Amino acid sequence: MIKLSKNILHHAALAVLVVLALSACGKREWPIPVSSEDKFRWRSVEVQRNQDCIILNCELAGNWTNIDTVKVLVEPVGNDPDDGCASCPFTPRATLVFGPGSAGMRKDMNRIVITACGLNAAKTYRLQLIGFNAFTRIAPVASELVLSAPK
Repeated sequence: MIKLSKNILHHAALAVLVVLALSACGKREWPIPVSSEDKFRWRSVEVQRNQDCIILNCELAGNWTNIDTVKVLVEPVGNDPDDGCASCPFTPRATLVFGPGSAGMRKDMNRIVITACGLNAAKTYRLQLIGFNAFTRIAPVASELVLSAPK
């Protein structure tokens, strides 16, 4: 059997510790969003009508810089076969998508103005906004339902 001196064992153990310590240095991982810090919410949604367009003036709270895409869920209300009713559960018939740089979405600090056109100017609509976070791990945020009647 080979006898190793205490000095050699001490140096070998020290070398193993140094290698283990250095292997952890520089370890990088993708940042993980923290929901409490990175999420936003809809503070208010005001609706206006202009002929065949609905203008949604929205105010956000929380980390509003993280809003990425907004989907507007649209349900016409009336007596036509595909219409919903004001007292029925919300059943959207169309989804309008507004992403970063979309012509119909304008951001100004914690405010977003969305202009959805091509709608029937004589119809009443129920709408809901769904905001998607830039961090896809954070769940989308829905606004309250808003009603938009013709002028």
